[in-house]
Amino acid sequence: MLKEKSLKANMLWNSIGSLYYSGCQWLITVVVARLSSSYDAAGLLAVAMSVSNIFSQIGLFRIRSYQVSDIHENVSAGEYVGFRLTTIFLGLIFTYIYMYFTCSTDSYTAIFLYLVFRAGDVFIDVLHGVDQQHLRMDYCGISMIIRATLFLAAFIIGLVKFDNLNVALFGMVVATYPVIIFDYKMASQFSDLRPSFNAAVIKRLFMSCLPAVVGMSLCSVVVTYSRQFLGECYGASSLGIYATVCTPIVIIQACATYVYAPLLGTFAERYEAKDASGLFRLVFNVTLSMFVLFAVCAGVFMFFGSQLLTIVFGSKIAVYSYLIYAGLFSSALTALVAFLSDLLISVRDMAGCFIGNCIGCLISFPLAWFLVPRTGLNGASYVVIISYFIACSILFSFLSKSIRSLVIDNPDR
Repeated sequence: MLKEKSLKANMLWNSIGSLYYSGCQWLITVVVARLSSSYDAAGLLAVAMSVSNIFSQIGLFRIRSYQVSDIHENVSAGEYVGFRLTTIFLGLIFTYIYMYFTCSTDSYTAIFLYLVFRAGDVFIDVLHGVDQQHLRMDYCGISMIIRATLFLAAFIIGLVKFDNLNVALFGMVVATYPVIIFDYKMASQFSDLRPSFNAAVIKRLFMSCLPAVVGMSLCSVVVTYSRQFLGECYGASSLGIYATVCTPIVIIQACATYVYAPLLGTFAERYEAKDASGLFRLVFNVTLSMFVLFAVCAGVFMFFGSQLLTIVFGSKIAVYSYLIYAGLFSSALTALVAFLSDLLISVRDMAGCFIGNCIGCLISFPLAWFLVPRTGLNGASYVVIISYFIACSILFSFLSKSIRSLVIDNPDR
């Protein structure tokens, strides 16, 4: 039996690997902005990344949160793998249909290639779920460092040698898929990973997580649609500028995720133990940590944002540094939506997750039509801020109700 890592060691490995991976993804946007003659390529990449978020919601199917909170392993690792392959297939079909009806034809190839790249990531995620269940997230961190190094190098070579975004994206695909062998080998030490397509289990997982998945998929549309609408109003070049300025903030958003991701199993254990006070303390501490992180970063950007953008992207982009502040606020709320949604999944309140995220999505459409044409490039961030603030309020009310019910069931707590 392999020795488990401590919770601190798991959090450290997850944070290092995830931060490095997110940093390399950000560097891709830097490279495309610096090496391209215009911001059109950056705009196309931004669209591809945004559309891939819809695929990721379906492909991931929020199973990672469900999987790591399955503390009794009621579903086998092979069944989780089989289910993940099924959701990847469904996600690709749905997203290609979405692409056909909402995206311009000149973006099809870039979107297709980026989706294939993300499909590899999404499959590896279920293997990392097995690692996390057995408290060996050092394997996750190592995998992310290897993959990020390879895909960044492949992207740079493709762009420098061929001056073609599609070639660069194809290089990312080629660099990512061999690493699956490493992840599969590591996770197979703990469980039999041969895909099992048990119809009853697939149906149960599908029906259990469907409300949360639909809700989170609709929620991701808030960001995707607001950016697409911004591109329609102001052009691909303006979208590229917006994405270039705001993409560094995604790293900070990812850091917020690292704070709570390794703790999802702990949340599930405390919920099962009916430890309401312990749950509220965890929720409060994690939320506080996330907002301290964003507050510190806001202070850094306030004093050094323009200089940092000039150093990284050049003087042309520095005049758009004002986009950072609304982008940072929208990113904080995006991280909070993900946190609250994952907590609701951990306590198996899928309906609450669906309702909160669905309402956030529905109000984003009229907000985009009203705000983006009137508020310029910041309009996309304003849409996200308002939509996600409302979504967070609803999600928190459902979570509070679930935790308060534990006090009724277990008054000694």
